[in-house]
Amino acid sequence: MDDEKTAEERMNDSGFIQKYVEEHRAELEALRAKATAIGFAGKWFIIGDSEYPDKRLQYATTSVEEQCVSPRIILYAAQGAGVDDIKKAVALCRDTNMALAIRTGGHQYCGYSSTRPENMQIDLSETFPEYDYDSGTNVLRCGVSHALGDWAKQNNETGVYLPMGVCAHVNLGGHVHTGGWGMVARSHGLLADHVAAFNIIVASGEEHRIVRPVGGQTSTFNDDLYFAALGGGKGGDFGIVTHWEFNPMRDADYPNSACYAFTWLWSKDKMEAAVAQMQRFSKKCASGEIPSDYEFMCNITGLGMMNVLPEKVKEELAKLGVIGKELSEEVPVPPLIQLWMCFTNKGGASETFDDQWFEAFASKEVCGTPIVAIRDRQTPVSEGLAEHFIMLQPREMEYPFVKRFRSTMDVKAEFPAVFTERMHEIMGLIGTADRQHLVSQQQIYAGGAVAENGKAGLTAYSWRDQALALSHDSFYDVGWLWGNAHNKAEQWQKDNDEAFIGKEAFADADMRLFAFTFGDRVLDEVWQHYYDSEEKYQRVRRIKAAVDPDGIFSPDSFSVSPA
Repeated sequence: MDDEKTAEERMNDSGFIQKYVEEHRAELEALRAKATAIGFAGKWFIIGDSEYPDKRLQYATTSVEEQCVSPRIILYAAQGAGVDDIKKAVALCRDTNMALAIRTGGHQYCGYSSTRPENMQIDLSETFPEYDYDSGTNVLRCGVSHALGDWAKQNNETGVYLPMGVCAHVNLGGHVHTGGWGMVARSHGLLADHVAAFNIIVASGEEHRIVRPVGGQTSTFNDDLYFAALGGGKGGDFGIVTHWEFNPMRDADYPNSACYAFTWLWSKDKMEAAVAQMQRFSKKCASGEIPSDYEFMCNITGLGMMNVLPEKVKEELAKLGVIGKELSEEVPVPPLIQLWMCFTNKGGASETFDDQWFEAFASKEVCGTPIVAIRDRQTPVSEGLAEHFIMLQPREMEYPFVKRFRSTMDVKAEFPAVFTERMHEIMGLIGTADRQHLVSQQQIYAGGAVAENGKAGLTAYSWRDQALALSHDSFYDVGWLWGNAHNKAEQWQKDNDEAFIGKEAFADADMRLFAFTFGDRVLDEVWQHYYDSEEKYQRVRRIKAAVDPDGIFSPDSFSVSPA
């Protein structure tokens, strides 16, 4: 039955590709001749080729219009010849009046790592796998093609760590561009705050090594490109980064670090209690009562088919009979509340761990005894990032989604109650209502390094003074984009917008991050949601005009426009 088809199958059966090829056959054949003549070392696929439908698929193809994620040509730049392939791709785009979308692997929630059939997509997901750590200089040099899950394991084996997100299949390229928000950010700031240098190919085809700005030593060109590439847009607006250099933390310097993870079966009361505790703790973090090396992330998931649980949690849930024992596959998971908590021991050997902040969530006044409790004391942070604080599958649930993600500078007293009522609308009594599946995440940033690191003004990331970040996504499993389930998800999110922003139950302003885009697709019309000042926005636009005046790296209307 048609209703049983996956979103990808529906897309591939839509007839869009066939119609486009028929209408543009001559242009596509001319492009094929030019792509052949230019001599790419990597493989490439033009719209209409037999392998093309599978090659264009990515996270957002379930949830955005088909033409937004259907490039005219997709190039997989080759290992060992990646820089040369990139330069040839830029030249081909200039010759054929195409723009270039960049994908390093993982997801971009609105599909901006892909593009429309007027443009090219270059895929670097396997192009730059280099990993080299110099313990003498404490410099970690990595290609952009590392998936975070594998990268975290390599860092753990090396004995170092960096702030990072929790999605195992997101790759370093776009993740650093948009900040690298995630675990241990309150302790150490964004992943991008630890970038010492990067290699970038700009629209002229020139390759540059850009280093962390030093007053009176580095050039204006260097400092501007460092500023814009790190936080100035959704990633790739100013050129193609091939390698990052970081200054990581060493596990050996933090011997008393601890990694905790608590899991409860979801209930409405527990959800409100957990969120209320996050609200209270955001205040204590902001005041300094809770030191900045205590991290708190709350994950709430509805009933659905998932494989997002860390291995230890899955094993314990399987023992309890909560999920199936076959752990290698996606399994039906009941609605859950999870608290991921980490003590990073920034003070070193002389600083002791105070577990009261973590155990507070397990008190009978809050959520009570967890059904799974991982309390790993004196555990390296790198191990926690690789094993405890990671979502294993490429996407949370195999359904289309309608996304929201915002930040607030101060968590309102009424927020826990309003959040609970809004989320319960699609959770119902068993964790899903109207076949809508909730995935929500909250993380405390107040009183920590994200704001402190931002004071230097070296990067363009906005909303650094945020107290807490919140996502609440509806994954729906009935119909395709224009079906009833999609309409219900959209209306639910519009009602959330009114409750959280319109009535200010969450924040006084609509503050969004480039790492988690949603909604409006014209950046010039919504820039104030992504930049915390017009001065910053205009500076980014001036830098765009200097390095990419012709818009080679502007494959969509959400790209930074030259001033």
